[in-house]
Amino acid sequence: MKKVLVITYYWPPSGGPGVQRVLKFCKYLPEYGWEPVILTVKDGEYPARDETLLSESIDMETHLSDAFSFYSIFNWFTGEKSVPLHQLSKSKDDSFFKKISRWIRYNLVVPDGRIGWYSGAVKKGRELLDSEKFDLIFSSGPPHSVHLIARKLAKKSGTKWVADFRDPWTDMFYYSENKRLRAAELLDRYLEKQVVDNADALITVSRSISEYYDRDVTVIPNGYDESDFALIENSGGKNNLISYVGTMYKSQNTEKFFDSVNELNKLSSNKYKINLIGHIHPDIVRYITSNNYGSFIKIKPYIHHKESIIKMVESEFLLLVIPNTKKNSGVVTGKIFEYIRSGSKILMIGPLDSDAAKIINETNSGYCFDYNEKDSFKEILIKKSNKESRNYEQYSRGHLTRLLAEIFNKINI
Repeated sequence: MKKVLVITYYWPPSGGPGVQRVLKFCKYLPEYGWEPVILTVKDGEYPARDETLLSESIDMETHLSDAFSFYSIFNWFTGEKSVPLHQLSKSKDDSFFKKISRWIRYNLVVPDGRIGWYSGAVKKGRELLDSEKFDLIFSSGPPHSVHLIARKLAKKSGTKWVADFRDPWTDMFYYSENKRLRAAELLDRYLEKQVVDNADALITVSRSISEYYDRDVTVIPNGYDESDFALIENSGGKNNLISYVGTMYKSQNTEKFFDSVNELNKLSSNKYKINLIGHIHPDIVRYITSNNYGSFIKIKPYIHHKESIIKMVESEFLLLVIPNTKKNSGVVTGKIFEYIRSGSKILMIGPLDSDAAKIINETNSGYCFDYNEKDSFKEILIKKSNKESRNYEQYSRGHLTRLLAEIFNKINI
């Protein structure tokens, strides 16, 4: 069994989408001859916690290192207990401290708010590399500061290194919502280039993101774990329930969709219900409240991963919104594959030529609409759906981990 040092900030009990990709890779890597040893943060600042995921990581060798948290300072100023990801997007009701804290994050804390983990992780990583033989280093970001940690350790030890980009770095969509100092942008791009140029292999989640870089990048998309759906039966198709699961940023405000469902409900006594489950941006909440849509739109708090799978299966339709920003065609969220596997029909709002739209069409798993669309929603909701998903098995976590192991084997020769 070959051994790989996996460097990740998000690890159980962290919740949210950031933890799923690495956790599932580590779950299936031993089937392909690789033993993962995890280096992660002690007492990390997570947007959400999910204690149920601990059962999947309990048997994996895991090492924790100390970190200085910039977000703890933000929380102290603002009185927040944690920092939802949507707060990277500004809001109309932001306090002065939130505005100044966000400016500091984007301009003085580069590349991200987890950089305070760098020193502790490098120290712990050196100890591990000195005491055990590792065949490879694997880092997955964001936060992309994990790649700086991996680069330092790879250079010091001479160990081969694979860098995984779950999201873009300097081209991340929320940067287009916030003006940055030129110096901060240049430093960020320099750090990104150091990682891209020095990693032995690069992986990302979509074709469009792979084209951002001037070198070969392997695309391994996110996926679904079949075991997450065991013993869950699909009762969708009867309840007229539309669900959105996850964080909803300001750039994902679906006003036209909400308006369309409202008009349809006026003719059918609030027949259609919408559940927004997770961290929802305050401006979106304000729009719902100001238009008195509370009778059919319910905003519910973050739920653990297993429960979110149940909610997906129980819904008739699942709402997927691509952020309405520049360079958004490569945004392929991890939940899209769980949406597909759930058997419920996807209503995607975003670029019709995006990678997400292509996946939905390829798997026959739903319908895609432009941001300016409104009336077509009604037609789909009224006529129901007789679509059956297909060709989605290629996105199983086991199959995708095999692709990762092939890359590991190739550069480890």
